[in-house]
Amino acid sequence: MTRPHRLLLWRIVRIGAIAMVLLVVLAGGQLLFGSGPLTDRSAWPSEFRSNGERIYFTATSASGQQITPQGGNMHMMMSGGGCVACHGADRGGGRLMPRFWQSVPPLTAAALFGEHDEAAEAEGAVEDDGHGDHDDYTDDTLRRAITDGVDPGGERLDPAMPRWSIGAEDMTDLIAYLKTPVGGLE
Repeated sequence: MTRPHRLLLWRIVRIGAIAMVLLVVLAGGQLLFGSGPLTDRSAWPSEFRSNGERIYFTATSASGQQITPQGGNMHMMMSGGGCVACHGADRGGGRLMPRFWQSVPPLTAAALFGEHDEAAEAEGAVEDDGHGDHDDYTDDTLRRAITDGVDPGGERLDPAMPRWSIGAEDMTDLIAYLKTPVGGLE
């Protein structure tokens, strides 16, 4: 075998080895950390009970209007968009794959609009809800977070959170849905 052929063979072997290592790392990460909120459609409701729920899951209103994101991350875009892609069917948030170190906050009614006991969170008595150190959301501050990426305290949200273009009526419906208990049950 000539020297150029051995070099080519060596390069092919190295590329193959690197590809195998990457495959093992990705598969191991999936096994260790799961898929996080990346949801399969079996967790979706069989039919949407409201326009807000439809928007949350599909990024499309009942009228067929597409709710479009600016920014966000590749995970969200690969998962078909919509809040569900990152925050999950149960709105519980969690870790994203393949970026398992990035955690997405929950969008439950309690996490957004409930009482936050920051002192208890600091002492570890209550789990941090992932929404940072700010007041609870109101309809107006949640609207601003969704469209402008700013939390109630005026701080910028993570750039992975897309800024959504959404009409006023659809926004009202989405916020009404986010105020409901998960599963619509009390």
